[in-house]
Amino acid sequence: MKDRYDLRATKYICNRSKCGTIIEIESESFYWFGRMPDGVSYSPTDDPNFWCPSCNDFPLAEILGSPADDLPLELQHPKGFVCHIVPKAEPSDVEKWNMLYRPFSKRSFLQQYLAWLRDGGVNLVCNWQPSVIVESRFDTARQEYTGDLDYEIEETCNGSICQFLREQAIKPIDVQCPVIELLCDVNGKWGLCQTGDEAWILKWFLIFTGSVHFPMLIPQSSILSGKRRPDFLCFVPVTKFQYKKVAILVDRPGKSPDSISAEDKEYVSEGYIVKRLEIDRSNGGKTYFKHARDLKIFLEGL
Repeated sequence: MKDRYDLRATKYICNRSKCGTIIEIESESFYWFGRMPDGVSYSPTDDPNFWCPSCNDFPLAEILGSPADDLPLELQHPKGFVCHIVPKAEPSDVEKWNMLYRPFSKRSFLQQYLAWLRDGGVNLVCNWQPSVIVESRFDTARQEYTGDLDYEIEETCNGSICQFLREQAIKPIDVQCPVIELLCDVNGKWGLCQTGDEAWILKWFLIFTGSVHFPMLIPQSSILSGKRRPDFLCFVPVTKFQYKKVAILVDRPGKSPDSISAEDKEYVSEGYIVKRLEIDRSNGGKTYFKHARDLKIFLEGL
């Protein structure tokens, strides 16, 4: 999802008569129709970007997702782990970390989880080392290098691929990452999942989603003023300046439909998309591996 995380644009959708046309505006921050950068408002119809080419009319415009400003600044776990939107940076880190870390991404989570483990006295065998390579971009249409810069991130752990961030499994494999094992240990001091169902889904999700940047499944964090603690939260980029907020709930068969409906309404009222995974292995149902794979595909399709 690197392209989405780095896309300097704002996207709206026109909902007139189910038009569905995406209106994309290049921008250096979230672009509000009818609002100047200094906050001064004017009529959206005076905004030259406020137009739907499919309807050939002013759009019934709706934001895709939520502005990045609406994301929580931190998420708290009952065991004391706090996941900030991005790791806290020293001034000397800023240039490099602007390329390494994205809001609630896997790498942002890993940096903070490792710091929490170290603060707790855990002697890790993990030796994760990220590095950034900056290079000039080659324009294939013009067949020449441009003044724009692109970047790649390389990361290893003890001389091997970082399974937490870069494994792209297409079938079950042996998980050798000690950080994944600690994170998914339901009975351990440092495990953040509440049930074995959650732990297995998270483990396979991490192994599926190796890439430069990918959103993290953040376990058991309190939201809605502490009223709800979904099994996972995930913040999926639409562009650099807007995200879709997803609450992922892992259920077993037999949950009351009324209870499900009441929960879903609460999440939706706060701008979350609800994704439920029903775990039922009694009649040859989906394996955890398939649930994780399908969840990855769902998030990529948002």
